[in-house]
Amino acid sequence: MKVLVAAEDSGSLKDISFPFGTNTSVQQSTQPTITTFASAGRSSYVQRMIIAKLNTGKEYICIARKGGIIQLYDVNPPHALFVEWKDMTHPPDDAFVGLEYVEGKLSSCTATGKLIMRDLHSISDSTNDYYTLLGEPINAFRVHPRQPNIIAYGGKERELEISVIENVCRRESDSTADSESDQSSSWYIATIPTGRTLSRRKLWKAKNVKNDELDLRVPVWISDIRFLDVNRNSETDFRLAISTRFGHVRVYETKYSRKPIVNVEVGDHPLIALSPCINDHEIIYCDTNSTTARFNLINGRKGGHYSGAAGSVLCLDSFLPQQEEAMIESNEDVGSSVARVPSGDVPLLATGGLDRFLRVYNLQTRELVAKVFVGAKLSAVCIVDGNSTVPSEPVSERESDEEDDGEAVDGDRVKTEGERKRRKRVSTDEALTDDVGSKDKRKKRVRLHNELASEDDDDDDDADDVWNLLDAEEEEPRIKKEEDEDRVASSSAATQSSLRRRKHGSGAATSR
Repeated sequence: MKVLVAAEDSGSLKDISFPFGTNTSVQQSTQPTITTFASAGRSSYVQRMIIAKLNTGKEYICIARKGGIIQLYDVNPPHALFVEWKDMTHPPDDAFVGLEYVEGKLSSCTATGKLIMRDLHSISDSTNDYYTLLGEPINAFRVHPRQPNIIAYGGKERELEISVIENVCRRESDSTADSESDQSSSWYIATIPTGRTLSRRKLWKAKNVKNDELDLRVPVWISDIRFLDVNRNSETDFRLAISTRFGHVRVYETKYSRKPIVNVEVGDHPLIALSPCINDHEIIYCDTNSTTARFNLINGRKGGHYSGAAGSVLCLDSFLPQQEEAMIESNEDVGSSVARVPSGDVPLLATGGLDRFLRVYNLQTRELVAKVFVGAKLSAVCIVDGNSTVPSEPVSERESDEEDDGEAVDGDRVKTEGERKRRKRVSTDEALTDDVGSKDKRKKRVRLHNELASEDDDDDDDADDVWNLLDAEEEEPRIKKEEDEDRVASSSAATQSSLRRRKHGSGAATSR
């Protein structure tokens, strides 16, 4: 498989190729192929990264760097720079909070609320970028995956808002488009008299939840947004999930209410990012305390964890293969529907963060299928190709000197070093405990066996006689011990009965 990561320490991109079962903390494991390119220094590190497929059919790596730079690189080696745009933020130290590519439109949004939309069907035109100001502050931005004119955004003390960009329109001649490239170019940005300014209209705005048990206002700080049920084609009916820096996951149905229909505090630590799961009933979240887990959007319950991270997880990316032949098995619980993907296609989840490791999980089983040491804090991760095979040779469990929190690989399953040591310690303690008594037992068995064998070497019941004699020797002390305990108990009962009779007799005499 192939994964792209962005290293914050050097401002570079790394192309990592490896099979399932790779674990760089084990010396004898299959080692990945890492190609580093596009180094720009820590002052221009990558803040956002996506894969953009242009109308020509070619895929490009689209990145947004600190300092207002957006670049497109070829996804295949040698990863040549295709195009670059500068001064996309104002002021220069402004941060990118969103980078989206939908239907040929590349949209970027900054923390100060500057939204720039560019039509990538005419890259040669230097004046095809359009902008608008959404207001600040903004910490999360998302474009609808099917409708590039629908945007959602929010931030610190700024509730979730949904707006429509009126400049982005669909052509009337959509039915004449035959190829995929023509369909992707059916959306276009119409010019208006004000020049390259985008015209937006607010569709919906969320309302804060009710006060807490102390009747205090609940603070608002949105960290990420995800559209759900994207097949809905309406300007009034949307379903969204958001995460907050106060540990909440909320689900909104814009058609029914301005308040969330699901509001659950999943932890005490700030949530950083959300990632889609294999169905619309669940979503993946990560926080600042190394937690990456599922969340059921129907019943509001936390699911299984994707364990292994030793620090804060800063970026997530899900790889969902095509599921045209997928079969949905529904249980009695509405929220427990499981999507069965076709044979050979495995949904994956890639994570990266402060511990400088890239981890890839099976999205369904939550098993860790690969672990690669990158050597730098990861600011963005993107799965380019999820196809892989299990290595032909078994992976060794030998420890590596390069990692302190070592983990061992057994096939395509990774077991923590702590668990392996605990099992070894328990087995050693049991062996030491049984060693003292077992030595005498073995000597008795050998002695008895030799004595019986010397009397009659042809007897087939020697082994049974040995075990019977040994059991008799072990049974006699136990029977004697039980008899002594019964004798002590009976004597104690007799003593107590005598004391009660004496007390009763003395009481009667006193009454007379």
